[in-house]
Amino acid sequence: MIGLSAAAAVGMPHVARAATRRLRFGVASVPGSTTHRYAATFARAAAELSGGSVVVDVYPNAQLGDELQMLKAVGDGSLDVTAMTPGPASRHSKEVGLCELPYLFDSVASARLAFDQQLGRHCADLLQAKGFLTLSWGESGLRHFTANKPIRNPADLKGLKLRVPHSEPIRQTFQAMGASVESFSFAQLPEALRIGRFEAQENPINIIVSAGLNRFQSHLSLTGHIYTPLLVLFSPDVMDELSPAQQAALRKAGEAGSAASRDYAEASQRSDMSKLVAAGMTVIEDIDRRALREAAAAAIETLSAEFGAEALRRVRGLVA
Repeated sequence: MIGLSAAAAVGMPHVARAATRRLRFGVASVPGSTTHRYAATFARAAAELSGGSVVVDVYPNAQLGDELQMLKAVGDGSLDVTAMTPGPASRHSKEVGLCELPYLFDSVASARLAFDQQLGRHCADLLQAKGFLTLSWGESGLRHFTANKPIRNPADLKGLKLRVPHSEPIRQTFQAMGASVESFSFAQLPEALRIGRFEAQENPINIIVSAGLNRFQSHLSLTGHIYTPLLVLFSPDVMDELSPAQQAALRKAGEAGSAASRDYAEASQRSDMSKLVAAGMTVIEDIDRRALREAAAAAIETLSAEFGAEALRRVRGLVA
């Protein structure tokens, strides 16, 4: 009672403070990545659109755990929101993982359209059935290889110790091409490259630069073999606790985050590549994409056994 009277005496807006909701947004990537750009933009927009009634604190660089740990936390309600690639989410709905099939999309534009429309809605429905609310789809970007040698064709992957994310389509595709593949936490990747646990990895250019992976790899091969979206997952229990106005503000903030991540991915494809060249990295552009596409197609039989032929047909059919 004394505290309440004191607050009233000095005119503190204790009612407004009680109505303010503070949310935690965990991401595995570091500042400078499209994932962090999404989260930072989302936080600013949420505060503005909610009139300050929703405050979002962003925790980058896996401070709240890796992608799998944060996914679990969102599922049990101990974390409010996270952004990740589809691979970890496929632990709950395998079909969602097929969004990272190599050469699934003809262009970045067609990928964005698919996630904004049928494919994005389909995956959101699958995850909702597992207790996750898809707030929006952002963009991580086109994935390229880095190594201490050029990677121009499938033969260059033979026997190469390759780190991939927690994504079965990616792992199985490059394993079928003859690489020695291991799924491994992104937060520990720089050190793993430094000590030689891996000889190569693949990521969008903004991730390569923001994590400083060029410190351990001499060549960037512009294969563009996979378009990776950002899947932004919210705790449905937390969302239900918010007012309709706050929910609407967060959905609008999600749209702003998506646009920011896509703009940044597009800009970084140019500007960050210049940074890599300036830092001494060799950029390989003469890629045998036809050979890589054909080798990726050859892995479909393996993926069909893992995910089901009908799931593969369904996902491909939802690509605009």
